[in-house]
Amino acid sequence: MKICFGFIFGIYAMSHWSTKAAAWELKAETMGERLGAVCFGVIILVFILLFIYKRYHSSFFHGFIAAIGLFLTVDNILFHWVFQLHRVTSGPEANILEPLFVAAGIALVYFTWKKEERSI
Repeated sequence: MKICFGFIFGIYAMSHWSTKAAAWELKAETMGERLGAVCFGVIILVFILLFIYKRYHSSFFHGFIAAIGLFLTVDNILFHWVFQLHRVTSGPEANILEPLFVAAGIALVYFTWKKEERSI
């Protein structure tokens, strides 16, 4: 029942609110707003990590962390730097955030690799 409700709400949201490019016409224009948007995304990710940590087996949790690390690393290097398709933010703070995200991604992959190596 929950999945059905979520699916129906998702279809409704996509059909009624996705006509504008900006989400609900929100647009981060200042550096503080852009950094706030990035922090909001990180906070959501932390809540998802806590949920998975409490609910699922440690191997699934470590795999999820490894996937986040790979995404942070590959997305920033390949799509942001090599192909220059988009940036983390549209301001100069991206020059600081992106290397931090790459370093964090490498650290997450290394952490999970070492954790799973000990558990085998």
